[in-house]
Amino acid sequence: MVLSAGAVTTQGITFAGNDGTLDIVDSSSLPTTTISGFALGDSIGLDFLAYSSSESLSVSGDTVTVSAGDTSFALTIAGASDTGMVLERESDGTAAIVVCYYPGTRIRTPSGDVAVQDLALADLVMTAAGLAMPIRWIGRNTVSTRFADPLRVLPIRICAGALAEGLPERDLLVSPAHAVLVDGILVQAGALVNGTSIIRETNVPETFTYFHVELSEHALILAEGVLAETFVDNIARTAFDNWAEHEALYGEEPITEMPFPRAQSRRQVSAQTMERLRARAVALMDRPQSAA
Repeated sequence: MVLSAGAVTTQGITFAGNDGTLDIVDSSSLPTTTISGFALGDSIGLDFLAYSSSESLSVSGDTVTVSAGDTSFALTIAGASDTGMVLERESDGTAAIVVCYYPGTRIRTPSGDVAVQDLALADLVMTAAGLAMPIRWIGRNTVSTRFADPLRVLPIRICAGALAEGLPERDLLVSPAHAVLVDGILVQAGALVNGTSIIRETNVPETFTYFHVELSEHALILAEGVLAETFVDNIARTAFDNWAEHEALYGEEPITEMPFPRAQSRRQVSAQTMERLRARAVALMDRPQSAA
């Protein structure tokens, strides 16, 4: 659905099913009625607002407020307080409201992309080798930001197109230690932060959950189209909320890491890779914006 400049809505707007899109072309056409049914996979495009990562989104009850510089506006979205809404950058450089938090990252399966929190044991996911492999375990790690080190817990937002053309397909949010394959190296996301196209996300709930997918072997799966590693027990598994579940299923059965070199910090990432990503960030910012 598209709301053009000057459009007036007198009835509520309802999303039905998945992947629904509401494009608001101009700030004058912001709906004043309630938006219902907004859920994972849906998107509200703010075509009049260029995304720069400095905007903020806050939720109070059913009121969602977006602030950009000295201006702000609000939408009424039923059930807003129960979802993980965030702002993300669209491919044309404008902003959009989506439900795509750490519950929300889309994982490629043989039947299409599925939100990570909707996956279950034995579900099949696609690997970089083109194999459909069953999920062995899904780890859940609840994070509280109140006393934690932000460098260790705040998610890294890899903006759409930051790694390559169309990759990620949408903004990808992962934990700082989660590695993605970049130029043949497994690079932990925290090492890629450049302050523009890859940032440390501070607009997070006080408590949130990371999900980690484990297969029978350490492998690369597709998260928002990006090759990202599956879980490998190179950290204490007891940090997970449901570690006892894994212990009961598999005991101390180890998994061998893939033979890729790993970069854990910025200094371990090649200058060529960082320059390539910097150039991509500049190109993304220079793309024409949608007309207001």
